[in-house]
Amino acid sequence: MAPEATPQPQQHFTRAQIFGILNRVNFPLSHLPPDTFPAPTLATLQELQTRLVTTVPFETLALRTTASRAVDITLEGIYNRVVVQKRGGWCFSLNRLAYELLLGLGFRVQATIGRVCKPFKPTDPPRFSAKTHRVTIVRFLDEEAGTDTKYLFDIGFGNSAQLPIQLKEGATIEFGGHIRRMSTRTHIEERPEILGNPPFVMWCIEEYLPADNVWIPWYSFSEQQFYENDCELGNFYTCHSPTSVFIKTFWCIRSTPAGEYYLLLGEKFMIKNANGLVKQIEFLTEQDRLDALKEYFDIVLTDEELKYHDSWIIPVKPVAEAVPSVDASAEPNSSIDATFDPNESTETSASIEAALEKTRKRIKQMDLNNRNSVRNGDIEP
Repeated sequence: MAPEATPQPQQHFTRAQIFGILNRVNFPLSHLPPDTFPAPTLATLQELQTRLVTTVPFETLALRTTASRAVDITLEGIYNRVVVQKRGGWCFSLNRLAYELLLGLGFRVQATIGRVCKPFKPTDPPRFSAKTHRVTIVRFLDEEAGTDTKYLFDIGFGNSAQLPIQLKEGATIEFGGHIRRMSTRTHIEERPEILGNPPFVMWCIEEYLPADNVWIPWYSFSEQQFYENDCELGNFYTCHSPTSVFIKTFWCIRSTPAGEYYLLLGEKFMIKNANGLVKQIEFLTEQDRLDALKEYFDIVLTDEELKYHDSWIIPVKPVAEAVPSVDASAEPNSSIDATFDPNESTETSASIEAALEKTRKRIKQMDLNNRNSVRNGDIEP
């Protein structure tokens, strides 16, 4: 008997899945005949980027609340998370969704991978990361009119632009008070090219910071074509490398139509606009963070996610509300509303503090195990 064929991963979104994505972001379809896609025009491209960025969050919860501790970038996994579960993802998942969505709608698209070069402070020089940011280039070619224009389409950079921007030196876009522009940049200018090739010039998207009156580079990229296996390498590194900025904390970011950004980063929540910080909250308990996820991102962790949650906010000392479950011998539980009465006996206080200490040690050990697994190569992608 011949062995059963190994199921092949899905290569492209189905027609039903494309409509599912359009409906997820409430893309206007009522003016079109039934079962008809919007035309692949610049106006459609602009509408898509605005709706995707303001609906689907940039989030890394899969690293902290799943058994795999990884972001699934198969088409089945991306569709399930973004459309079925109504969650989000990061560049390797969201911009793959964008690439396949645009391809299915009839756009000319190419995937490429760039280097983040955003400095830590506005006054710092650019820093060039590894190739860890996937984006999509969209081409509008009209041979009869003799025009050939290209646009950057990116919905996976966190505080992503709400509009595509043309690949043209000095091209700018404005939305909600934000200003972004396209420029060019030579990678690592202080290192001379020794093989006789011309300097390697890349496109670079920049953000204007009015408070500092400076342009800040975000990331640089070329028009070189990359493939899905290249993206799998970048995704694996970003999921599992100890040097990844996403490896140890929660990230959840979403843009609003008015141009504000909701940013949940670790134990802090902020609202920012083009002029800077609008609001900031420091979480004292895990329940505070879960409430913010629900209020600002419409995300409620399931019992399964709470089971694998490895980054609970543990108060430094018992507080009067929302102390998480602290039984170190059991898996985390969906109820974290246990309360502490500061007027109770010293013995009760000591027992709670001891249990909290056990939980802190358990989390540290889990982090150590993750790091050892990365070194040993035995983390499953």
